Amino acid sequence: MNHQTQRLTKYLIIGLLLVHLIPVWAFKFIPTQDGLNHVYNAYILKEYNNPNYTKFRQVYDLNIRPFPNWVSHAFFFAALHFVPPLIAEKIFVTLCVSLVPLSFFYFLHSVDKRLWFFGFLGFLYSYNVLLHLGFYNFAISVPVSFFTLGYWWKHRENLSYVNAIILNLLLFTAYFCHLFSFSLLIASIPVLALTSAVLPWDEPKPLKQRVWMLLRSAGCLMPACIVLLICLLLNPEEKTASYWNLKDLWKFFVSVKSLVYYNDRYEVISWFLLGFMGLCFLSTLWFKFRHSFHQRDGFLILFVVLTVLYFRLPWSYGPPAWINDRINLFLFPVLAAWFSFSYHKWIKTGMIAIMIILSLAHLVLTVRDYDLLNKDMEEFTSGAGLIAENSAVSILTNDYQFAENHGEIKYLSPFYHDTCYYCLGNGSHYVANYEPKYAYFPLQYKPGYWKFEYNGVIDYMLVWHMDENSPEVAQLKQNYRLIHQTRNLKLFQYRNR
Repeated sequence: MNHQTQRLTKYLIIGLLLVHLIPVWAFKFIPTQDGLNHVYNAYILKEYNNPNYTKFRQVYDLNIRPFPNWVSHAFFFAALHFVPPLIAEKIFVTLCVSLVPLSFFYFLHSVDKRLWFFGFLGFLYSYNVLLHLGFYNFAISVPVSFFTLGYWWKHRENLSYVNAIILNLLLFTAYFCHLFSFSLLIASIPVLALTSAVLPWDEPKPLKQRVWMLLRSAGCLMPACIVLLICLLLNPEEKTASYWNLKDLWKFFVSVKSLVYYNDRYEVISWFLLGFMGLCFLSTLWFKFRHSFHQRDGFLILFVVLTVLYFRLPWSYGPPAWINDRINLFLFPVLAAWFSFSYHKWIKTGMIAIMIILSLAHLVLTVRDYDLLNKDMEEFTSGAGLIAENSAVSILTNDYQFAENHGEIKYLSPFYHDTCYYCLGNGSHYVANYEPKYAYFPLQYKPGYWKFEYNGVIDYMLVWHMDENSPEVAQLKQNYRLIHQTRNLKLFQYRNR
């Protein structure tokens, strides 16, 4: 690649990064399921000792321990000292969205610099269902994982002490982002280390050198393995597995459902992606038939291992859930590291164009949905300024997926925890705040305050898209008075407040 082409490529990547931030910054809200809940809990941490906000100390205990899931909370805790909650969320999501393609470029270039152009897949993956479920810790762990995997591969044959320290810093960054990605790295690196030591077996590489390379990687992983073991042994959560059936798993796999969120329109792009990846797979297979094995063939083996895990692991194991969805997100990026790079210049240009077109089409659908959902979310949050300090707030609805402007939302519920918005800035308690129920978040409920055992008075009730004459609303009116109303929203205040 000559200097002028490199410069044009750099401008193209920068342009695509900026364009892909349009959904984040062009609208007031980022329509996620749990996203605002994470911001809200960081807000509680920030205001926990505020003498004006007594509700937080009444409801929660601090749980400041070195468990996973800390990164987003720490980021929001710091950011909320300088910017409003929604801006803090936008900054964090900007990092999530931008770092995915950058990590793909780094990972694939580290595997083989001639593979760099497959990094354009990262723009398509920057918006995914896990991000829109509001799993912010996991979302930031995805690029951290690819940076880590790329760094290990780049230095695997000569891991110095400095390399080992940097690798462990990356691994523990992944740990504090999310346990799943941390575990996936600990499972993936040994597979690649073993195949790198063995392949190519027809190369006259001394056995001692192969074994030593394997032992160095094993030694570097030892601290992370110990931490993972301790974390799993000390986790007090109940371990009950829940499985998808094979038919649903296969449908999810071929539709690349990790890239599908608000509706099925995204599936069209997923089908094109599947076809593109299939052609790359077949052309690489044809190329491999005519050449010897290579260390990069380990990525095909890793892809197979992850695919087997995708079909065999449960959907949830105790509270951790969406396990298959998370694995699905890693499959094609890992496979891309095995693909052939021996294409004619114009074919590569065409492949880059296809990846860019797919990502832009995906982005257009996302912008459309953000635009429509923001109209619904403006209505949903329209009564937030009426909440008094130190209140308890809850919601009554039969349909979290209703959105009048957007239409039915299929795979997540942007309104599920957006009641948190009513509690930001006033020290109020969101009764259905789910995080403090689990041991791996920085707040824990005191007895009697979790949603289904709440023994106090709920000061405000949001009623979303319910018939005014329904038994639930009629009963609510006995003790509450209506203080705000829109087409689909009613806000009630406890009469004795």
